[in-house]
Amino acid sequence: MPPLRSRRYAVMVDLAGCPNRCRHCWLGNPPNRRVSRETFRDVVQQFRAWVRPGESQPFTTALGVFTWYREPDFAPDYRALWALEQELSDRGEARRFELLSIWRLAHDEDYARWAREIGAEACQISFFGLEENTDYFMRRSGAFKDALVATERLLAAGIRPRWQLFLTERAIPELEEFVELIE
Repeated sequence: MPPLRSRRYAVMVDLAGCPNRCRHCWLGNPPNRRVSRETFRDVVQQFRAWVRPGESQPFTTALGVFTWYREPDFAPDYRALWALEQELSDRGEARRFELLSIWRLAHDEDYARWAREIGAEACQISFFGLEENTDYFMRRSGAFKDALVATERLLAAGIRPRWQLFLTERAIPELEEFVELIE
């Protein structure tokens, strides 16, 4: 393996967890545990302070800090955690990419507007077919309905929803009906 030349990194610590237990998730299904902000700050500080043996300057030149690695903004105090990410990250390094909490979009009427205010322009929403299959693969009853509500709220806030359909043997028979739903 060639040496890593970049010194820009991300530190991601899951402070709140995830509402889903998706069958496709490569991160597995660890329990939703709460990590204190103090512990989080300590982890970030240790990462920033690390100096490679034989060198005198910290290894990292730019650091993005995230309070999640499964579901962004699942914690009830997501706004404060976003502020913490901004505080601890180097300028411009903390962001949401196309990832928002679909669960929060469906259960918090203000979340989509807030996400737009912090710069979200698009949001990925995963489907595994229609309702029964999406709920099955996300291992959460109501996941499909939440995705539809999230889509509406994103559109109302001026954020583009980007639907992602996982084609499985179970989803193929629903493909035509799913395309109709898109239209």
